[in-house]
Parts: sequence; C-alpha cells; structure tokens
Amino acid sequence: MADSRNDRSRIPKEQLTAYERWELPLLDARGNEVPREEERDIKPLTAAELQDIHQQAEAEGRGAGLEKGHQEGFAKGREEGFAQGVKAGTVEGREKGELAEREHSKRQMQALEKRLDLVMESLVLPIRQQQNDLEEALVQLATAVAKAVVQRELSQDSSHILQVVRQAMAALPSTTETVRISANPQDIEPLQASLARLDASTKLVEDAAVSPGGCRVETRYSLVDFTVEKRFQQVVYALVNDASTNESQELGDDSSAL
Repeated sequence: MADSRNDRSRIPKEQLTAYERWELPLLDARGNEVPREEERDIKPLTAAELQDIHQQAEAEGRGAGLEKGHQEGFAKGREEGFAQGVKAGTVEGREKGELAEREHSKRQMQALEKRLDLVMESLVLPIRQQQNDLEEALVQLATAVAKAVVQRELSQDSSHILQVVRQAMAALPSTTETVRISANPQDIEPLQASLARLDASTKLVEDAAVSPGGCRVETRYSLVDFTVEKRFQQVVYALVNDASTNESQELGDDSSAL
C-alpha cells in the first residue's frame, strides 16, 4: 500500500518541464510582498568598450589633474605674487618713507638756516651800524683835526694868500668890472703890497668871517668862494668820492673772480 501511495505522488518523467528557480518572496515590515526588480541581462564588455572607458577615464583624470594643477598653480602663484607684492610694497614704502624723511629734514634745515640768518642779522646789524657810525665819527674827527692844522698853519703864514687870490680871480669870467676881494684882516697887508701886480682893478675888503689863508672874489655877476672851509670841503669830498669809487671797483673785481 505504501508503495502505491509513493508512486502516486511521484511525477512521471514525461510530465516534467524545464527547471525553474523559486525564491521566497520579499516582504516589507507589514508582511506585504515587495515586487522584485527585474534582473538585467548584463553582457560582458567588448574590447572597444573597454578602450572607450579607459580613454574616458584617462580624459577625466587628465581634466581633474589639470583642474587640480590649475587650482594649485593659481593658489601658489597667488601666494607667491602676494609675497612678492608685500616685499615690493615694503621696499617701495621704505624708499618713500626715507625720501619723505629726507625732505622733512631738508625743510627743517632750511627753516633753521633762516632762523640763524635772522639771529646773525640781528646781531651783526647793530655792530655794522656802530662800525659805520664809528667810521663817520673818525672821518669827522680827521677832518676837524686836518682843518684845525691847516687853519693854524695859514694863520701863522700868510705868504701864499696872493697865489690863492690869483687862482680865485682866474676862475672868474673875463671882465673889466671892479673885483671885490674879501679876506681876513691879517691877510690884507700882504695883498695890498701886491695889488699893483693884478691886471684888474681890485678892492680889498676886510672880513673877519673869512678864515686866514682864504678869500672870496666877486663881481656884480660872479662869485668865487676860495675860503679855507670851502676848499677843504671840496678836498674831503674828492677824497671820500675816490675812496667810494675804489671800493666799488674792488667789489666788482671780487665778484668777477668768483
């Protein structure tokens, strides 16, 4: 009996179909069946496809390398450029700072020189003024001394008065008018002894205001002042004028030499 039951559960060979694989269904947390994804028929890659994939990967790698190299080069160049810029800026800033400091020092020195010039001028000007006053006083003193000496000599010796009168008369324009000669009383006597030698008619007049050794010769239209004071003044003026001229020439020669 048992053998007959086993024979009935066995499938005859002629009724068998092709082999099929059976798997348990996929279930979610709630016990619902989850549909399976269809299995794809994966075909093996050909040599051409492998070559394309290799070339594509190589190209992608090259692009990635170029991008990375570009980024790294950019970063490095930026860093180096920044460093060079900092260095160049530091040098330029230092040079500008030094130049500004030199200009500032130069302006300070110029201002200091001006102040020193003002101080020196304030110190030298009074000295120069005193020197000028001293020179003028010395000239006046020398003039007064010389004048006193001349007047003393003339008061002691009147022998030259005739020559002075002749020079004064020679300075007059030619005339037939009477010539008036004013002289110091002490010179009248020597002149009277010589009146006969004078060509024109003359008239001697005593004038105490005229210093000994001098005279004033005049006609109606002319006057020649040959007083000692006047002649001495002319001599001093000539000497001072000559000294000023010589000093100007010396200054001009010094300027030319420079």
